[in-house]
Amino acid sequence: MTTFNEFRAHYTPLIDDYLQKHLATEVDDQKISQIMSYSVMAGGKRLRPLLFLATLDALDQQITDHDLRIACGIELIHTYSLIHDDLPAMDNDDYRRGKLTSHKKWGEAEAILAGDALLPLGIQWISEGSQSAALATIITKAVGPNGMVGGQYLDIDSTNNDSVAGDSQFINRMEWLKTGCLIQASVEMAAVAAGASAEQKKQLLVFSRAFGRSYQIYDDLVDVVETSEEAGKATHKDQEAGKNNTLTLLGIKESRLELIKLIDEAKASLTGLNGTVLAGFLALYQKVL
Repeated sequence: MTTFNEFRAHYTPLIDDYLQKHLATEVDDQKISQIMSYSVMAGGKRLRPLLFLATLDALDQQITDHDLRIACGIELIHTYSLIHDDLPAMDNDDYRRGKLTSHKKWGEAEAILAGDALLPLGIQWISEGSQSAALATIITKAVGPNGMVGGQYLDIDSTNNDSVAGDSQFINRMEWLKTGCLIQASVEMAAVAAGASAEQKKQLLVFSRAFGRSYQIYDDLVDVVETSEEAGKATHKDQEAGKNNTLTLLGIKESRLELIKLIDEAKASLTGLNGTVLAGFLALYQKVL
């Protein structure tokens, strides 16, 4: 039985290699290719592409080169969102994954265009890898106005807005949209690609919802319990910037308890599946508990 660490150690280099080679060969202009690759290859956990592949593994599906293309398409879309989130008009961050953010390295216009290029290229890779419109529909819904972009808008609109500070329904919705939707889509696309049964899809939906919601709580906790060096980006910024999130709503202690509850829910949802690798993703949270 493959463990999470073994799975990650095997597939992360394959993901990195695919991203590096195909960004170099499939983008005609080498300068924009270089700018796009700068952020994509800056590091990171490759969480979302690994989730897609691990879901296939949980359904006992052999992972192919087509699946790797889909997984890497997800990572391109995730990176686009990070580049745009870091811009001065958004979160105004100077560092990401321990390196200068794209706009600090190349300029604001270049960073915007790199993000603009990564989003459609990611959708293209997903469509080509799946040879089906179904996966493209899932991912575009997840990142559009009713998904990630909508959540980011709510995040900006609620900054320094005391009227939503104690509104748990608003904060849960905002954090789900800006983070959970893409995580759920990564799992859902794999379930569709693997031809999962209705019951398996139901189980995986529960897992993805619990994991997707818990990941934003984890990220909120990282902002207060880790140093900038540990996190690879500026920390202790959310409260200073007037952000409303789970931490400002519940505090550190109650946020940790909510995270533990979601971890238990995610684990329970995997009963009957080959879910050893998927369950291993939950171990990422230990450093904030």
